[in-house]
Amino acid sequence: MAPTIQTPLLPAGSLVLVTAANGLIASHIVSELLTYNYRVRTTVRSRIRCSWLLPLFKSLHPTSTLEVVEIPDINAPGCYDAALKGASAVIHTAANTSLSAEEGQDFVQETVDANINVLEAVRNANGNGEQVKRVVLTSSSWAVCYPQPNIEKELTPDTCDTFAESPDLPKEYRGLMTYVVSKKRSEQESWKWWEEHRRDCGFVLNTVMPSTCMGPVLDPENQAYPSTAEFVRSLYEGKNMELFGWLEPQWYVDVRDAARLHVAGTVLAGVEGDRIYGFAETWAWLGVAGVIEREMGCKMPIQLKDKRKDLTTPVTRDLNEGHLKQLGLNGWIPFEESVGDNIRSFYPKA
Repeated sequence: MAPTIQTPLLPAGSLVLVTAANGLIASHIVSELLTYNYRVRTTVRSRIRCSWLLPLFKSLHPTSTLEVVEIPDINAPGCYDAALKGASAVIHTAANTSLSAEEGQDFVQETVDANINVLEAVRNANGNGEQVKRVVLTSSSWAVCYPQPNIEKELTPDTCDTFAESPDLPKEYRGLMTYVVSKKRSEQESWKWWEEHRRDCGFVLNTVMPSTCMGPVLDPENQAYPSTAEFVRSLYEGKNMELFGWLEPQWYVDVRDAARLHVAGTVLAGVEGDRIYGFAETWAWLGVAGVIEREMGCKMPIQLKDKRKDLTTPVTRDLNEGHLKQLGLNGWIPFEESVGDNIRSFYPKA
């Protein structure tokens, strides 16, 4: 039986459009919506490459309703027109996640344009008789504050990263920082658009800032190295060693809770015009290694340095945990459970 949602804005059975359900967070968003008995339509760039989606969700949610539509170019004008028919809300997760420094401002502008394209599409759809009440955009904790250990800082609902656009940024950071800037500016420009059009667009905007996502991978074969879920597996397998040098201590959130925060921003009454922070606990590599060693019964193949910890304080953490409780849940999934579930996605118990 699904948990009971307190004060839902959208009744069960409403149709929610979720972009890019093949992604790590988006796949969990779809699963959570189906758990709460919402109907889901999702977009993918290629139905052939994502042919595993329908069988996956049929196995997880046998009586649910899921539709997959193909949109090869998420920046194309009018690309969402057909997909928005009958939808009550949109959760937009689709994005270019390339970290190539050479793409620079073109990459950033393309990311901004993709978000605005969704907002314009929903505004036009509502102007033509649709009734889309909510749009939720996936941003990133790095758009709030790029992790720098051992520096105390309060993170408010208005905090935006400044590190990524520093003129003194080392050259080796530029590719990664292009991604960070794209997430920051695409969110900022989306809020600017909504403030200009909120009286005539017909919908409320919310954004979700997930921190590092731990937790299970729904389809390890087809999501082999999806996003941040690869970090734990890489440590266990001794691969991608450069990760453990540059990736600093920061906050984490279980991917299931990240997905549920998107659901909260979509269906809960009273969650309006919010930046929803997915910050459960702080973590560092030594902590991850400890969980893996206890779960898998082996020592890690590399020696890790103690980088101390993230000292930032998100002031809305308890408020955002409250959103999970309004969805009938107990609160944040603990770190040890989240890391253990992640590695067991790839290496199940015999």
